[in-house]
Amino acid sequence: MGQPDRAATLRRLQDDERVAARVMARVEAQIPAYANLTATQRQETHAIARWAVRRLVEMWVDETGLSEADRRRFHGIGVARATDGRPLLAVLRAYRVAAVETADLIVEAAGEALSVDDVVALNRTLLTGVEDLSEALFAGYTVTADRLADDRGRSMSALTHDLLSGRHVSRDALRDRSGQLGVVVPEQLSVLVAAPARPAGPLTEGEVADFAAVVGDVPGPDPDGRVVMHARRDGAAVVLTPSTPHVADDLRFRAWRGCAVVATGTDQVPRAYRLALNAVRTAPAEATAARDVLGLADALYLALLVGDPPASAAELAAATLGPLLQPRHAHLLEGLRAYLAHGSATEAAAALGLHPQTMRHRLRRAAQVSGRSTTSAWDTLLVHTSLMALETTPGR
Repeated sequence: MGQPDRAATLRRLQDDERVAARVMARVEAQIPAYANLTATQRQETHAIARWAVRRLVEMWVDETGLSEADRRRFHGIGVARATDGRPLLAVLRAYRVAAVETADLIVEAAGEALSVDDVVALNRTLLTGVEDLSEALFAGYTVTADRLADDRGRSMSALTHDLLSGRHVSRDALRDRSGQLGVVVPEQLSVLVAAPARPAGPLTEGEVADFAAVVGDVPGPDPDGRVVMHARRDGAAVVLTPSTPHVADDLRFRAWRGCAVVATGTDQVPRAYRLALNAVRTAPAEATAARDVLGLADALYLALLVGDPPASAAELAAATLGPLLQPRHAHLLEGLRAYLAHGSATEAAAALGLHPQTMRHRLRRAAQVSGRSTTSAWDTLLVHTSLMALETTPGR
C-alpha cells in the first residue's frame, strides 16, 4: 500500500460510525472500571475513543508520532481521570486495549492490500503512540492525584481538629463536609489518644500517621472497626474510629500509653478527647499495669482527681461497675462490698453467712462481669470509690 491507499483506509474508518462503538465495547468488556460509567462519562469516553482512533490511523498514514497538541490533550485526559477517581492502571490498560482493537480495524478495512511494510509501520505507530500517550497521561494523572491527596489530607485534618474542639460540626455541616470528602462519620466514635510513656520529644506527623495506619489495619469489636481520621494534637496521637480498636500490642511495641473513650454522639467528642488526654498524661503506673489501654472508668477517676474535665462520682460508678448495677447482679455487688469492707473472702463470707467458696465464686463472677479484678490495686481503688459513690446516690 502507498500513502494514498492508507489515506483511503483512514477515510473508511472515519466514515464508519461503528468504529468508536466497537473500541468502547472491547474496552468495557475487558476493563471493569469502564463497565459502569454514567451516561455523561460514557459520552465523553466515546468522543475520546473516536478522536484517539483517528489520530492513531493518521500517524500510521503519515508515519509520524504524537504532536505537542496531542500530548497536551492526553495530559488533560490524565488530569480528568484523576479528578473523577478512575484507577490509573485501568486508564492505561484501556488505551492498550483500544490500540489493539484499532489495529484489527485497520487490518479489516485495508484487506488484502495490506503489505508487510504496512504492518511493520502499523506496529511501530501503535507501540510508540501508546508509549507516548501513556507518558502524558501518567504525568497529568499523578500530578493531579498528588494535589488532590494533599487537599483531601488537609481537609480531613481540619475536620478532625474541628470535631475534637467542637467547632463548626453541627449535624448539617458535618454531613456536608464528610460528603465532600467521601467519608461517613458515624454518630458514635471511639476517641483513642496515645503518647510515649516517657516523652523524648514531640511526636512527628509521620509517627502519628504511622500509628493511625496500624490502627486502621487492626480489626475492632465489629468488622467495620477501622480508622476514620487522625490528628497530632497536644503532643499526642489521636485516632477516631467507629469502635475501639485492639492496639495493645502496638502500644507495647512503641512504649506508648493509650486511653480510648467512646463518644455517644459527635457533640461528645471534645469531652471524650479531654478525658482520654488527661488519662494518658496523668495515669500512674498502677493504672497502666492494670490494663494496656485505659478506658472511660480510668479516665473519669483521674479527671475527678485533677478536676478537669468535669466528672461526677455517679459517672465513675456507672463506668466502673457497669453490668454489676443490674438487679440480677445484686448478689455480686453485695459480695464486692463485703470483701472490700473486711479485706478477705473468708471474713466477707462469714459476714454474709456464706461458704467461703461461694464468696470466691461471687468475686470471680464480679470480675468477669465488670472487667475489674480485686487482685489489681488500681481496679480495687476504682471499685471501692465507685461503691462509696453509690452509697451517696439517692435510691441506691
